[in-house]
Amino acid sequence: MAAIRLLVADDHVVVREGLRWMLSTDTDVEIVGEADSAASALEAVAELMPDVVLLDVHLPDRSGLEVLTEMRERFPDVPVVVLSMADEPAYVEEAVRAGAAGYLLKTASGDELVNAIRSVFSGEPVLHPSVLRKVMGYFHHASRPARQEQPSTPLTEREKEVLLLAARGMSNKGIASQLFLSSRTVEGYLRSIFNKVGVGSRTEAVIVGLRRGVLHLEDLDEG
Repeated sequence: MAAIRLLVADDHVVVREGLRWMLSTDTDVEIVGEADSAASALEAVAELMPDVVLLDVHLPDRSGLEVLTEMRERFPDVPVVVLSMADEPAYVEEAVRAGAAGYLLKTASGDELVNAIRSVFSGEPVLHPSVLRKVMGYFHHASRPARQEQPSTPLTEREKEVLLLAARGMSNKGIASQLFLSSRTVEGYLRSIFNKVGVGSRTEAVIVGLRRGVLHLEDLDEG
């Protein structure tokens, strides 16, 4: 299997060198380009068409989220993983809604980085574990007054099961194994969930699920 072609966009040389060193022993991921600004990042994506982009949100010439939005508009088939020091839930939500396929903190380990790149390449959005927990807690507590709000088309019990397992960080394959389903069936359930709640990704679906009381924070560690 060919290595996943990665573009790294970060204005700090030490970060780019560190990422290159972290990924140097992994045969699944190959850094095919580097960029130190928004302009050079967009040019590099157009020229190289990488499999995944790792994007710093603080670039010198433009906001990383603005660049993310433009990348998703111009290159919708190239997933973008945001790399940041910020773990504020509202900021993470903004990145997800702008189209981020993943959100990693710069404190992530090499294994977490590689696993995230593999996951988004396979079409499964990823949040750094500590970020995920903060996001879940924020939306759980912030949405208590609206807990009775439900989607216009309610989720089935099976769809709720799938959404809960997705919230726990399970891959499509893991959900399929847990529920004795095929991966294709799980993908079908996720598409149905996205359509019903009006989102485009697993992470957004989990956020909406917490806001509407479909998911409960205390359930996420069970099983």
